[in-house]
Amino acid sequence: MTAVGIIPSLVIGVREGIEAALVIGIILGYLVKIQRVGLKRYVYSGTIAAFLVSAGVAGALIALTWEFQGVAQQLFEGITMLVAVAVLTSMVLWMIQAARSIKVHVQERIDAVLRQSEVFGLGLLSFVIVLREGVETALFVFGAGALTSPFEAVLGVGLGLLIAGVIGVGIIRVSWRLNLRRFFQVTGVFLVIVAAGLFSNAVLELREALGWQLLPVYNLTAIFPANETNTAGYLLRGIIGYSDAPTLVEVAAYFGYWIVVILAYLGIRTGKITIVTAPLRRAWDAMLGRRVSAGVEAE
Repeated sequence: MTAVGIIPSLVIGVREGIEAALVIGIILGYLVKIQRVGLKRYVYSGTIAAFLVSAGVAGALIALTWEFQGVAQQLFEGITMLVAVAVLTSMVLWMIQAARSIKVHVQERIDAVLRQSEVFGLGLLSFVIVLREGVETALFVFGAGALTSPFEAVLGVGLGLLIAGVIGVGIIRVSWRLNLRRFFQVTGVFLVIVAAGLFSNAVLELREALGWQLLPVYNLTAIFPANETNTAGYLLRGIIGYSDAPTLVEVAAYFGYWIVVILAYLGIRTGKITIVTAPLRRAWDAMLGRRVSAGVEAE
């Protein structure tokens, strides 16, 4: 069963690890190109520090779930899963837009640091880049652990990072050929599928914490449960957030997430991101308008 539960976190470990390795590889390669090899130690220091901090964040999140009990645990898990969904989704959408220019962007930031003779800033740049990937991974480990188990999530992401390390070294040192655009497209779709399930389960946790008891849309607990007794159901729970007895709230959250992501994707691809932002801005303005009106009436 462990081999089944590690799949989602294994994929995130490989993706995030390769992304971090590629960016660090760009930094190291550029330092060689401009004949500043001696500055590599700052890059290594920043990378190691970020890795340790990321591991600490993951450990803290998992430890906190053991500290909280009952409603407090449900609230903590629900809110943290929502944060994980937001981070994962924004990361995938950002990669769609930034993948083509990421090398130029990184080199420009290195030049800016070196022009100011702030070699410490080079280590900080490496730290921030790797920490971003590490925190994303830590949040996903937490979310995946809530759907399967913390042990499986940690084991999966550990194996994924190990595989990513080998692939990253191969790409940078041995010139392995990997269609990175296709790789990030496929893993991006996978992560969005997982994030949709996490979002639905986050809503479930918050609903239960608030004490809302609703009837399920369907109930398959007797024939296709989402636990360790059913390998397929357990795998689907870990990957797509499958629930054997979801309520209308969870179903609406799942499909609502997909609608928002598809609109955001279309907005990015067409350059018309206002397709997404305009309705949100109108809703925000309407809400503020009601507040102002309420304030005037109260006076």
